[in-house]
Amino acid sequence: MRIRPALVAALLSLAAPQALDAQVLTIGETLGKGKSGVLLTDNVIVPGDGISNLNIAYGEFARGLSDRFDLYLAAGETTTDGATQVWLGGGGNLRLVRIQKVTVSFFSIASVAVNRRDEACQVLWNPALVASVPLGRNLTVYSGLNMLVPIGDRARGIFTPPSTKANLPIGATYAFGPWGVWGEGDFGSLRAFGVGLTRVF
Repeated sequence: MRIRPALVAALLSLAAPQALDAQVLTIGETLGKGKSGVLLTDNVIVPGDGISNLNIAYGEFARGLSDRFDLYLAAGETTTDGATQVWLGGGGNLRLVRIQKVTVSFFSIASVAVNRRDEACQVLWNPALVASVPLGRNLTVYSGLNMLVPIGDRARGIFTPPSTKANLPIGATYAFGPWGVWGEGDFGSLRAFGVGLTRVF
């Protein structure tokens, strides 16, 4: 059975957690009930204003619980100024509507730190509205509105932002068989750039 490119693209509906990921790396389509996938990604966050860049590397597992909703579980690490924080996160992607070729979803991930907990907020929530459209059989482009919302002890630490940040993601994914490659840039309160590799099964 051929795996639809949209399934590969949908897998990346996984954002990153506790370390200012600032990226969506997802499209409006979901995997579909019973489908699973994994993601490996590496991202760099550029806060500006003399603040050191952050590098975020993580892996994520996605499972389609229904035709409209995917569950996500993630683990990764964030490094800045020679210090590394490990985090765990979870959430999902809910397809809201399809309008001709455009698909819109609500994406949400929350994460918590495993170590160096006194150097980050208690929970980092990453909600986003995502709109995507296929450009041919294998290529899908997406954009939307992405937010980072620190909850609890907002002012402490170097791994999470002290206030809510909004960004405009602009990205694309290309599917080949069960594999997908991703690239995304985010522009707004923070700048972020990332690449990813997905595998659907």
